[in-house]
Amino acid sequence: MFDVLIIGSGVMGMSVARNLKHNQLNIGIIDRDIDGMHASYKAGGMLGAQNEFSNDSPTYRLALKSQQYFKHLNEQLLSEVGSDIEYKETGLIKLAYEPKDNDKVIAQYNFLANVNPNVRLLEQQEAHRLTSNNLNIEDIMALYIPNDHQINANKYTKALYKSLEQNNVERIRHTEVTAITKDKGMYKVITNKGDYYAPKVVVAGGAWSHKLLQAQLKERQLTGVKGEVILMEQEDLDLQSTIFMTNGCYLVPKNKNRVLIGATSHFDDYSVGVSQSGVDWLMESATRHIPQLKYARKLKQWSGVRPHIGNEIPIMDEIEKGLFVITGHYRNGILLSPIVGELMSKWIVTDTKPQILNDFTVEGCVLNGSHD
Repeated sequence: MFDVLIIGSGVMGMSVARNLKHNQLNIGIIDRDIDGMHASYKAGGMLGAQNEFSNDSPTYRLALKSQQYFKHLNEQLLSEVGSDIEYKETGLIKLAYEPKDNDKVIAQYNFLANVNPNVRLLEQQEAHRLTSNNLNIEDIMALYIPNDHQINANKYTKALYKSLEQNNVERIRHTEVTAITKDKGMYKVITNKGDYYAPKVVVAGGAWSHKLLQAQLKERQLTGVKGEVILMEQEDLDLQSTIFMTNGCYLVPKNKNRVLIGATSHFDDYSVGVSQSGVDWLMESATRHIPQLKYARKLKQWSGVRPHIGNEIPIMDEIEKGLFVITGHYRNGILLSPIVGELMSKWIVTDTKPQILNDFTVEGCVLNGSHD
């Protein structure tokens, strides 16, 4: 028997477990595959607390708070387990993909500049400086967000894994959870390899969470969005800042002269692998404004499935006494993981809901949200 069972070992589940260990609890994490090898491990690692938003919202405010955790978290994990998650204060350029998107960039600037005086529209000279003369913005608008930074999501996921291993959190691997029931005041987690018991259970199964909570989360409220990514290498490119285009394509400069190009968005798609059409879209989008990428060498490609909710407001909720769910973070899972881990662990330990989570309920999950 466990004090807390967590279903799913992406960055959300592992962040909750890492915070809970400070309370000397017996914690188990169940994962149907290999720990952390889905959307968390495969993400771009952008900490885009402002890039994703054009108006004020509870998610925007939560994202800003979580963004502030990463510099210290990087230092903590380096000291704790010797892992550098490659926190980089590189800033981010939000770029109109084509001239008709200029209004979107201006609208976002008008919102962000009111709350962050460091946000600014780019002139050509600064665009050249931030991209080593690779970006021409003669007919398109570009917005610079100097404090939207990045980490290496792959290394972050592995560092969380090492942290839990060091703290003796029990890992229950290659185990499929089929149902969660109540049994004599405890939750019984039924799996293909036997049953596990705990008074408190956290469902952090990403895009698959609704399969265990069908009474509370309908399939069309939560769905998977497949994202395809390619990693390129080019010695003389030397991008300094992340570039995020209005069509959803992004370029994230990494160590060793590498650039991560992502991500397609295929809704209701849980398939594995990268399509040729996906690669073509990524390369066409990336090279439209950074033509030098045509000469880069492709190192690898992969895909992941992100959890999406129609109104794009994530869920962090207690749906029955002692039964919690964390899902729907879509493109912001890495960014939100530290603060969600802290807040949810406090809720689990104290049985008191943090006020900041009042807007992230299952009841707030609607059917008619937009995929934009």
